[in-house]
Amino acid sequence: MLLLFGLPISRIRMLRPEHLHDRDGGTYLALGRHPLLVPPKLATLLGDLAATPANRTRLAAGAGWLFPGRVPSQPAGPSGFSRKLLDHGIAARNAALIALVEDLPAPILAHVLGLHINTAVHWTQIARRDWTEYLIAREEDAKRGNTAPSE
Repeated sequence: MLLLFGLPISRIRMLRPEHLHDRDGGTYLALGRHPLLVPPKLATLLGDLAATPANRTRLAAGAGWLFPGRVPSQPAGPSGFSRKLLDHGIAARNAALIALVEDLPAPILAHVLGLHINTAVHWTQIARRDWTEYLIAREEDAKRGNTAPSE
């Protein structure tokens, strides 16, 4: 979900089974007004978490988190959850957001992912950054005899 939808860890760890809905042969993740269609393999994993969460104690059983924490009735803690993702090489939320804004206008991205419009506009600006100044500076360096590092 981090890589696919660019969701922040703070939202992922707060997900509950009721955020998942099956309809029309697909699984949807309800985060806002418009549920997001989840790819089948991810849907299976999330469904398994919702049905039989791993390491759930009796006390935490009623908490209803997809990613339960060590403390009963609490979701996974932010630092431990982040560390687990990093341990598995998952740390590319920025790349996911940039890929999304290349295909979606900022208002739609904000609406679908529940981002503030200013945040979505910021990511749009990053993704569509104009590299003209960089190219001009590089050309000027080359004219002055400064060589750029070999690529």
